[in-house]
Amino acid sequence: MKKEEANDIIQYLIPALEKIGISRENCKIDVTTEKTGRERGDIWISLKKESNKDFEKNIIALIEAKHKNSTVGDMDWRDAMRQGKEKALKQGLNYYIITNCRSDFRYYNAHTDEEIVLDGKVLTKLVPLDALQKIQAQVSSDNSYVVYKTSKITRPISENKFRVTLKKLADIYRSAGLKKGDERIDPTVSFVVLKYISEKEQDKRTLPREIKLWHELKSVAESEDGDLRAEFKKMVDQVWGDESEYKDNIYKDFKNLIVFPSKLKNEHFKKIYKELDPYHFHGANFDLFGAIYEEFASQTKKKEFGEFYTRRHITGMVARLLLRNELIPRDLKICDPACGTGGFLTEAYKVLVNNYFINEKLNKKITEQLQTKTFWGYDNDEKSVARAKLNMFLVGDGHIHIYENDSLIGWNDKVGWKENEFDYIMTNPPMGKYDGEAKIEDFDFTNEKRYELLFAEKVIKATKPGGEIAIVINDGALEAPSRERFRKKLLKTCNIYAIISLTKFAFAPYTKEKTYILFMQKKQDDKVGEIQKFPTWHFILDYDGYANSDKRYRTKYHDDIPELEEKFDGAVKLARLYETNREKFEEERHKFEREVNDREKEEGLGGMKYGYVEIERINEENFYNLLSEFHLRPVILKRIKEKEFDDIILQKINDLQALLEIINNSNPQTIHDDGGEEDEI
Repeated sequence: MKKEEANDIIQYLIPALEKIGISRENCKIDVTTEKTGRERGDIWISLKKESNKDFEKNIIALIEAKHKNSTVGDMDWRDAMRQGKEKALKQGLNYYIITNCRSDFRYYNAHTDEEIVLDGKVLTKLVPLDALQKIQAQVSSDNSYVVYKTSKITRPISENKFRVTLKKLADIYRSAGLKKGDERIDPTVSFVVLKYISEKEQDKRTLPREIKLWHELKSVAESEDGDLRAEFKKMVDQVWGDESEYKDNIYKDFKNLIVFPSKLKNEHFKKIYKELDPYHFHGANFDLFGAIYEEFASQTKKKEFGEFYTRRHITGMVARLLLRNELIPRDLKICDPACGTGGFLTEAYKVLVNNYFINEKLNKKITEQLQTKTFWGYDNDEKSVARAKLNMFLVGDGHIHIYENDSLIGWNDKVGWKENEFDYIMTNPPMGKYDGEAKIEDFDFTNEKRYELLFAEKVIKATKPGGEIAIVINDGALEAPSRERFRKKLLKTCNIYAIISLTKFAFAPYTKEKTYILFMQKKQDDKVGEIQKFPTWHFILDYDGYANSDKRYRTKYHDDIPELEEKFDGAVKLARLYETNREKFEEERHKFEREVNDREKEEGLGGMKYGYVEIERINEENFYNLLSEFHLRPVILKRIKEKEFDDIILQKINDLQALLEIINNSNPQTIHDDGGEEDEI
């Protein structure tokens, strides 16, 4: 081991382990084991003491430690991951830990290198022995999600595994002659709905016993002469049929989602049943419908879908940050007025269940409140409303108050869309030119017909004084000089306590428009008109755990979300001390500010990663610019000589001419996707 790393382990890491109850006697430093041979582990942690002969048999964790100046994803960190994975697998461990001994800790699945999620959050801190035991027991080649304090909550299914299953379903659909699009989407959603209803009815039966559900058809599915297709048709008729006495049931809202094409024969039903039967869809930690749609939709449909689809790693992050202080149950109303498929609402539901369970406050009464009173969603697209209801139903319910409603046209008491009504609103509204029926004269913040500007005003007015908001908004709304009036209105009606700059690929491939998330608290009535005194905390999310490209595959080393979640609450709380205890604010602000590190500089980044922007810097001179990059990464203009400028322009022209020649000399080619359709490239 390098001397520097050895010193950091002794000086920082061992005391940190002892602080959480892992004794020095339960650790061995810089030693080999019988299984790893000549390879030394930096720290082996065992349930037995160092002196016990059974120490190695009871090893439950390996920590690979780098020096204190190492950062997540740099070359030293990657080298530690390579070594950690190799040693962990040899030792029979399902995970390994990487750290720089002081600030950064990450836990990785030894089979896949995925980061370990404990009780819904990526692990970024040391945890005690009993938690390490659970990680070792629960992590596997197809699972990186660990339940610790939330032991009664079902572990979600693997998204990667489900996507593999969808590809197998694609083969079945192809053999049945079903093309990409609704012909594949509709039956897949139908099977998922029926499978979930069966799961729910096994917990508590509400449908009559004579109705045979999914789990009761296994023998038919496995029988050579069993007519599974007929059994499914009978089930659907009994639950939703026009003549059914059971049509007024808790599943009535999903009637229009059940569609089975006539091309699907009995043999296809049996194959699909076999593929989906092992899954338990309750508690899925990703958007099942989104995965289905991305797999089976055509490119045109995907673009349409992208207008109301926010990826779950974004909605989950927003819900955890916005609801971070909701630890004890109370009467709450949480809303998304442009809910699409319900991504924000489903994640909010899971966050509250998780928070209440950890604090031992989740009981039957609270569960019923979450299921029937807490969540409210609106969308003007009928299909989106049906999908949102289904997604809410899949995570545990809360679908009752999701309505078809145009949130920009007035208020609607019938569906609960009112002023000063909601404790929390989180939303990703449509963006771009608005040509709907709402009257622009009814709005105060802007005279532009732009979705994002109109929605922002409606959202603020619908929130209770003191309530909080998380809204996705584009860069033009935050920096365009023509929208100065809009930003001043925001600052006079809300306290903007944090702004997160999202990577432009956050919503790719549907759109690469640069977006931000504003975290705001609506002012009390007597404070409206005053601009906040405390600074706003900005965080630039250069990487969200997925490749910065249209492909959006998971990446091992590039994910800023864990660091964001680790810093967010402390940063916001410290900002509040700005007025009452300026000395403490200045003394501790460095904990929540940092410049880009060496690895990030190598990747072309500069300036700050996150930090505070005093409200005095947001003024008339810069048109009340709220853009994170404007304040944290200001553009430095470089003066160049006229000759250098001419050379640069000439080179660009030559590059364009060469590209045009390639295009003109090439012939269009045709490729086939897995559905047999042709696309010209």
